[in-house]
Amino acid sequence: MTTPDPKTLTAQDLPKLLENDNRIKLAGLDVDGILRGKVISRKKFLSIAEAGFGFCSVIFGWDMHDKTYMRELKISNAENGYRDILAIPDLKTFRRIPWEDNIPFFLVSFFDPETNEPICACPRGLLQVQLDRLRSQGYGAMAGAEYEFYTFKTPDDNKSPASFLQQNPHDQLPSLTEGMFGYSLNRPVHNKDYYYKVFDSCIDFSCNIEGWHTESGPGVFEAALEFGEVAEMADRASLFKQGRQELAGPRYRRREC
Repeated sequence: MTTPDPKTLTAQDLPKLLENDNRIKLAGLDVDGILRGKVISRKKFLSIAEAGFGFCSVIFGWDMHDKTYMRELKISNAENGYRDILAIPDLKTFRRIPWEDNIPFFLVSFFDPETNEPICACPRGLLQVQLDRLRSQGYGAMAGAEYEFYTFKTPDDNKSPASFLQQNPHDQLPSLTEGMFGYSLNRPVHNKDYYYKVFDSCIDFSCNIEGWHTESGPGVFEAALEFGEVAEMADRASLFKQGRQELAGPRYRRREC
């Protein structure tokens, strides 16, 4: 059976599509645009693929370090017990994660469990509301995304940069490349396994890169994602940030410019 086009994927396609999988990864974007998710069983996923499932609203009530905000939001607070909100998988976002044994992956959108309206702090829901208004007037929207970031390595292959920095000054963390040389054809080849793995894996992850090169600065790289419809572009931009870090492996890590 040919894999269905994700844009036309329906719940009826899922049992056949996932017949050889026993786990599925789901994730949504929190108030800071960071992916928050979990792995669930195939049986559980098939049961919630259309109706959705409960997801703790605290992801809209804490920061990137899981510290609750001093001024709590109406969406998520101690008074409402950080209640569950409704998370519904967006089937058209289906892809497999090549660096995680091709586990199936879906993005979810968050909704109020009582009104079924998009959560106002959900980046995907907010964008969809604006796009619906735009389309009602006969318009569409396209976008592109470009990332520039520093890439570092650690002298010890068994240490991540985070653990290295716990014991060493930050300026001792070496850059992946030295000096100032944007658009270099030679420097990426010194780390070609990493360099080409990022490009090729992004294709397999349906997060295609249009341009990928060194930028001016020690260890600085630039990735221009493939131009496209704005909602898809927003999803791919979020997924690239997460995926690029995972692709780097324990020795290589990035920091946004």
